[in-house]
Amino acid sequence: MRFLLFMDWLREDALWVVLALLFCVAVILIWAPRTPKNWQRWSARALGVVLFCGVTLVSLTYVVIWKDSPREHFLLRSADGTKIALLSHSEFRDGAATEISVKDGGCCTLHTAYRYFGDGDDYVGAKSLVWVDDHHLAIRYVRDPSGVQDCRSHAGDVTILCEPQRDPFGGAKPSMR
Repeated sequence: MRFLLFMDWLREDALWVVLALLFCVAVILIWAPRTPKNWQRWSARALGVVLFCGVTLVSLTYVVIWKDSPREHFLLRSADGTKIALLSHSEFRDGAATEISVKDGGCCTLHTAYRYFGDGDDYVGAKSLVWVDDHHLAIRYVRDPSGVQDCRSHAGDVTILCEPQRDPFGGAKPSMR
């Protein structure tokens, strides 16, 4: 369970990890330890200042423009407790993103069972996942043609039953393509 949450956090916040590393490199370049006082030190400091300004600009832009609401996580264990399904959902200003990952009994195996990113919403929540038995997971979602929607038939040794549902707000019946 912690592995699933860590991997989801890493996918969501990988930009912050990269920006923190670049910030550290910029500070070291500005400080320029053990560099003689000549053109090498000045060029290292100038490169550090440019990198620092770039990292600051990207960070502020990300916070002001791109940062959306935090991800919601729902965990569902199979009946015997060996398999876990993690649903991660984010609402954006212009759409939504959903990902369902399945972790089997192994240490570090993670399989993506369902992925959605689009302008609308696929209305997937905690009640959309049901373990039929220990090797079958049913996923109920609303088909959204405006986005990228992918429901796999297998995630490791788990068989996925993809069940398109009717739009809860009165849309048309989902087509079975």
